[in-house]
Amino acid sequence: MHLARLAIGLGCVWMLDVFILKYIKKEITKEKYQAIEFLSKFVLTGLGVLWVSGLLFIIHYYLYTPENLMNQKIWGKLFIVLILTVNGYFVHKLIIPKIKNSIGSTLLNTLTVYEIMIVTAVGTISFVSWLFPIVLGVAKTLNFTVSAIDIIAFYFVFLVVAAIIANIMA
Repeated sequence: MHLARLAIGLGCVWMLDVFILKYIKKEITKEKYQAIEFLSKFVLTGLGVLWVSGLLFIIHYYLYTPENLMNQKIWGKLFIVLILTVNGYFVHKLIIPKIKNSIGSTLLNTLTVYEIMIVTAVGTISFVSWLFPIVLGVAKTLNFTVSAIDIIAFYFVFLVVAAIIANIMA
């Protein structure tokens, strides 16, 4: 359930990112905004379920297999999901309202260059931060072999590379 929810969240986030990129130069209609709002709420729900199931894993490990809490991969994933959660806050407080204000126009016409950079940064963080925990979850060879610091450092390197690519493409 945990990995499935993460995969569904990733799929919805990527659909949302593609939708926004596709319509950055096209008029935002009320229907397009409603689709974006629906997807964003679905992602938010998925994030909530992800937190609950992840914390249940930690509680289970604590009660039944405390040695699993020494797996640094868990703490690296937890850090990344925390970043994902903070980023989700910015999506709902900054990005979604900007899109709503663009109804009847295009994002390119209503956003400043700075705001486009923020949308790009938030989208990049979202894209990378949903993907990374999935990769970590299925990478069993990393269990007990890599430190949380190494995971987080690699995550930030990957994030910087993705941000550079996103800004080139924007």
